[in-house]
Amino acid sequence: QLDIGSVTKVGRVQSYQLPEKGSGWLAYQRGKDPALAKQEADKDKKKKDDTDSDLVIRRLADGREWTFHAVTEYQVAKTGQRILFACSAADSAQKPGVYVFNTSSASWRMIQGGKAVYKKLLWDEQGQQAAFLADSDTSKNQQRFYALFCWRTENDSAQLLLDTLKTGFPQHWLISENQTLQFSRNGENLFLGTAPIPLPEDTTLVEFETAKLDIWHYQDPLLQSQQVHDLEKELKRSYTAVVRVKNGKFSQLAGVDLPELKIVQEGDAGWALGLSGLPYQLLLSWEGNAFQDLYCVRTADGARTLIAPKIAGPVSASPHGKYALWFDEVQGHWFSYEVASGKTNNLTAGLGVSFADELNDRPDYAAAYGLMGWTAQDRRVLLYDRFDIWELDPANKAAARIITKGLGRQEQTSYRYLSLDPEAKFIDGDKPLLLKTFDYRDKSEGFCSKRLSDDVAPLVLFHAAQSLGKPIKAKQAERLVFTRSTFRDFPDLWTADTRFTQPLRRSDANPQQADYLWGSVELVRWLSNDGKPLQGLLYKPENFDSTRQYPMIVYFYERNADLLHRYFEPRPSASSVSPVFYASRGYLFFIPDIIYEAGYPGKSALSCILPGVQAMISRGFVDQSRIGIQGQSWGGYQVAYLVTHSHLFRCAGAGAPVSNMTSAYGGIRLESGRVRQFQYEREQSRIGATLWEKPWHYIENSPLFKVPDVTTPLLIMHNDNDGAVPYQQGIELFTALRRLGKPAWLLVYNG
Repeated sequence: QLDIGSVTKVGRVQSYQLPEKGSGWLAYQRGKDPALAKQEADKDKKKKDDTDSDLVIRRLADGREWTFHAVTEYQVAKTGQRILFACSAADSAQKPGVYVFNTSSASWRMIQGGKAVYKKLLWDEQGQQAAFLADSDTSKNQQRFYALFCWRTENDSAQLLLDTLKTGFPQHWLISENQTLQFSRNGENLFLGTAPIPLPEDTTLVEFETAKLDIWHYQDPLLQSQQVHDLEKELKRSYTAVVRVKNGKFSQLAGVDLPELKIVQEGDAGWALGLSGLPYQLLLSWEGNAFQDLYCVRTADGARTLIAPKIAGPVSASPHGKYALWFDEVQGHWFSYEVASGKTNNLTAGLGVSFADELNDRPDYAAAYGLMGWTAQDRRVLLYDRFDIWELDPANKAAARIITKGLGRQEQTSYRYLSLDPEAKFIDGDKPLLLKTFDYRDKSEGFCSKRLSDDVAPLVLFHAAQSLGKPIKAKQAERLVFTRSTFRDFPDLWTADTRFTQPLRRSDANPQQADYLWGSVELVRWLSNDGKPLQGLLYKPENFDSTRQYPMIVYFYERNADLLHRYFEPRPSASSVSPVFYASRGYLFFIPDIIYEAGYPGKSALSCILPGVQAMISRGFVDQSRIGIQGQSWGGYQVAYLVTHSHLFRCAGAGAPVSNMTSAYGGIRLESGRVRQFQYEREQSRIGATLWEKPWHYIENSPLFKVPDVTTPLLIMHNDNDGAVPYQQGIELFTALRRLGKPAWLLVYNG
């Protein structure tokens, strides 16, 4: 209790809930006393009660508690007025059923009686309606046939709203327990999941007479490995439907041909976004992109209108439900669809800048910089390019406006919106907005203020050579709490007003750091072998002396220079190495950025990293005879490539490296069951072609074929259950080095 500083401790708490918009009450489930549970189990060996436990409802003002036994589920209304809970067993005080506890009167009543399996308890936004699933068959049947019930505060008991006999309910389907129920915000609609009745397991088959077999078919949209990986998820797949609360009218919205549905305007819009990637599943194996067809689905009757076919990129709806919005990565533009007119607009064509990643160096479509948000009534949509913020008319009638006045691109500084109200649905153009800045030249960060209605440049509020955390605003005060950090300075908490006048440090969470050597970091620059300007980070030991020579560790993974002010906590790592660990022990630690050319990932790494290392050597304080190199996964591959093309390094560590792209190309990613072809043709491995289109690219970029040139001792680390890189790749590299008598070690972590 904050006002008197008292603490109450409660044991065996399994879960708890507080009202989101109310206060004064706490509900929690408390597990059984272990000794008592063992006694009960010893008395009744058949009894197994893993889910039922006591529900305790506590009034925080005076600490009074009400306890209900054998509670399987509970749900606190957002307003805190009522608590819904289901009991599975009878005792002297209560019978099996669903109950409502009224916090204003501290009384409760049963709204659904009878022994049943109750699931998915739910309140509407105002706490005036409740819904739940119930199956009166309490046997341990594998399949349950639930009915949907709804209760309103003016009713004595819950009413049956939907079962499988309802008109329009799909034949041989059921109400799914695997999808959460959802009331629309206005409480008029209730969304639920349905699914086909699974085929029953054939229990007549004898296991030793049954072959266990996977059949791979060339026309299968998904490989058997992916089907097996996704099997459990697919068995639980549900398809969204809706039922009208007042009249019980049912509409099936999603289906096996349209599996994904996004509810719009919290269910009030009268339509939903339907998505289907089914026609493009085969392409996932080599394109990588999840192409989808986009539909407008009318919630009144489930009617569908195709909005856009085969799009790759983020899809959303405007908060007021007037528009669908998506970024088409293939075309590199943002599009809107006006629901009322059915008109599609290209919002960013002809604006002269890219709204997709300008630094993308993969042989794939570039991703969007993102959506900032919408203004009231969906009048304007706000989008990011690399640096600036654009205000666009979703109807494509008014001219586009750069609200940051082009300063971002001019000053190589990005502007990004920070919402201080987690419940805000729109961006208020008349209020000052908080924007965060990041200067790509020196990696400094800041906060500034901008009103959309003002045609002026953003007002700088705070700027520092630090990493600044996202501020959190007090709900009822103009105060902010945020973090500030550098490589040396722990991200302690600071407070300020919304103008950032006189920020105050409020915590000192890591005072013990003063007892340890830490180090410093410098942003460094050089040119690649082909003349590209590059950046990197050079971490130096504490009390660095430029007249001495230090050993140096080189570590990399694509681009990291923007992390100049990141604070690294000393901690064990599964694979990567820590700059502060090495700097504290007297090492230089160098992280170079890499720019890739499609088809030549290994050569690109060589072209960027070696000149960077030479640039550090030329400064006179690097001991050239003691330079080590380490990388993990994609970085591990590049380490393996570098030691087959350079003799610069004293030793090397390669974690989970791909050594042979020709064999890895057709391998399976265990984490998803997908074939690795897409990774080489489109994504990080950056070959940009099939194995048979450009076989020499696969061979030339594979360290395995240059193993005879290795002179650097190499430590290889792999995991035999690696979900991304087959650990056989590490074995191929190690056995080749072993065959040639090269100094090499392989660490394989099991499981």
